[in-house]
Amino acid sequence: MDELSLEDALGPDPSSAAKVNAGATNPQPAQPGQPGPWPGQPGPWPGQPGQPGPWPGQPGQPGPWPGQPGQPGPWPGQPGQPGPWPGQPGPWPGQPGQPGPWPGQPGQPGPWPGQPGQPGPWPGQPGPAAGPLTLPFEIPTQGGWIPMKLLTVEGTINMNIDKFTIDVFSGQNIVFHFNVRFREGGNHQAVVRNSKIKDVWGNEERAIPNFPFRKGEHFEILILGEPEQYKVAVNKQHFLEFKHRYKSLREVTKVSVYGDITLHKMFMV
Repeated sequence: MDELSLEDALGPDPSSAAKVNAGATNPQPAQPGQPGPWPGQPGPWPGQPGQPGPWPGQPGQPGPWPGQPGQPGPWPGQPGQPGPWPGQPGPWPGQPGQPGPWPGQPGQPGPWPGQPGQPGPWPGQPGPAAGPLTLPFEIPTQGGWIPMKLLTVEGTINMNIDKFTIDVFSGQNIVFHFNVRFREGGNHQAVVRNSKIKDVWGNEERAIPNFPFRKGEHFEILILGEPEQYKVAVNKQHFLEFKHRYKSLREVTKVSVYGDITLHKMFMV
């Protein structure tokens, strides 16, 4: 049996253990038992646990960038926008919310000739040549008077006027006779409407709200052909109506003007 040495009884010589570990340092950070980060490390990277506040847009951000969820109001035109771009008065005509259609659109009962915006043809449409027109003057209506077509007659009343007339024809029949009289029975003024079918005059219509014509003054007459009647406006004011007495507008063949006036324009659109 080996003899127990003093070294075995007392354990390794402390001095020898010190020699083995001579020059050694403390364990490296992050090794088992590491109490904290690397030396000088102030804390975790932004966004790691313990970070006091995230970058903008991360959870907990007090307010998002414009356009992110929670934005108090969208840019103009985005969903929820209360109205159109600044300065825009409202929707285009015919869009939802439009207060009413333009004259002649569905639902429009039909404007009186001569209302604002109704004075004559659309821009660029053909019109008569400048200068006085020779009387009597007539225009043919190929295919009849199409419903909602507008006849325009412009002229100047002569100082020595007796009367002037607009006649709408269907063949030899006068389906609408519009006769302006300055000297009926002396100095009486009247606007007589009638029809002449197969050389027989019908009953006269004479009621008028006023007499709108003046000697030496310019005038404009607009006649709108509707399926049941003619509507007449003078100087942009509704004047009267005349119900059809013979067939329909499709049977109209021409319109004629004559009398004591200087005729400047006559056309249909």
